[in-house]
This record gives sequence, structure tokens and C-alpha cells, in this order.
Amino acid sequence: MAERKKKAQFGALPPLYKFILNPYPSQHMSRCLFCERKSGRRKVPLLIQIKPRQMIALNYTCRYCSGCDLLIAHKHEIEHLMTEFFRHQMPESIGNDYLIIGTVEKKAWRADFEQLQPPAEISPHTHDFKLVYQELRMVLSGWYFDHEEPPATEPPASEEWVK
Repeated sequence: MAERKKKAQFGALPPLYKFILNPYPSQHMSRCLFCERKSGRRKVPLLIQIKPRQMIALNYTCRYCSGCDLLIAHKHEIEHLMTEFFRHQMPESIGNDYLIIGTVEKKAWRADFEQLQPPAEISPHTHDFKLVYQELRMVLSGWYFDHEEPPATEPPASEEWVK
């Protein structure tokens, strides 16, 4: 899996966690992608920027590997939660591009961030991710020759988070 490097840090707090987004609804990642140990669950407020200029902190339960310090989020679940939120608040935002930036301190999230906030108010309470891996891609299982590259399986298109 290729790594995506960040140019600048958004949050004022030190970076936490490595992060990957799983776009396959049928794959729930009960094992770590790297060390293959059983993954647990960790509920964290994920900070998401939705274009053009919206930010939301969703309290979301990720799969978590403590050995690798890796959070795995499921794209379809996050998009469902965002669709439900924006359906009532700002329906024109549904389907816009988004970026998961990091996590927000739970205490600050409970106190202040259950509604949309400007970036200046969120930044002092935000941990960026240490490392963000590009979106997960699965390969078809089966037997292949040593010189053959297994074909990748394209993830299904979003059903809810669309214009």
C-alpha cells in the first residue's frame, strides 16, 4: 500500500494513529492489514473536511490495531452518517469531495463540536494522522504465476454520498 504524505499539519496537537479507508462494504477487517493480528474497535471523533468549506467531527467506531497503531474506517458507514447529518443541515453538501484529516479530542468534541464549526475553533483540539495510507485495494484471490500480478477488485460506487 502506498503512503500519502501530508504537506502541512492542520491540528495543533501531536499526530496520532496511522489511517486507512476501506471502500469495500462487505469487508469488515477483523484482522490488521499489516500484522494480521485481530483488530479491536476504537471510537474516536474523526475530523472530516467537506468541500467547499465545511468541517464536521463524527464520533465513529473504527477497527483498530494497537500493535500497528492503525485505524481502519469503513467508507460506506462514514458516508451514511454524513448523508444523514447533511440531509437535515445542508443537503447541497451531500456528494461533495471530502478528506478525513485526523481526530478531535473527545472532551472537546463533546463540549463544542456536535455542530459545524469553523476551522480556527477546531484546530487547537485536533490530532492529525501520523500517516495516511491511500485507499485500500483488494486483489482477486486465486492461483497466479510468479510473473503475474493479481487483478485488483474495484470498490463499489457510493450509493448515498452522491449528488
